[in-house]
Amino acid sequence: MDDSITIDFKVIREYWDSYLLSDDTKLKSRVVLTGVKKSQSNPSSEYEFDFQSIQSFVFSSIAKGSSHSKIYTKEELESSSNKELTFAINSEKWNEYLLDDDTKVRLKNSVVGITKSDLYLQNGDPIYNVKIRVLSKVKRPKK
Repeated sequence: MDDSITIDFKVIREYWDSYLLSDDTKLKSRVVLTGVKKSQSNPSSEYEFDFQSIQSFVFSSIAKGSSHSKIYTKEELESSSNKELTFAINSEKWNEYLLDDDTKVRLKNSVVGITKSDLYLQNGDPIYNVKIRVLSKVKRPKK
């Protein structure tokens, strides 16, 4: 949006979502709204949202590997084998925000796939790739 303005917002509520992976690791995931823009010349246009997705893991003992001092090359990381993991959703909730123009915005982080590498970090922590979809709902104020 070349003629866009930045709109301030307030956090109403933000949640950590929780998932249990098939290797007994717990994944905590969160989406955070970081910016909102809107066209000045076309006020009825859609909003543009910026956000960040954050993941935290509570590793199970069976998910961990051995400590090591190896430093992987980019090629090793790219060619490593990845195993698709199944997971159960413990909780997924909508985060809510109020924009300065009284519009309510809801964002939800939804995990759609998780793979686990056959490589491990130097401290033995596993390497996961988490695919996320961010859903949004916008409720404009009544005129």
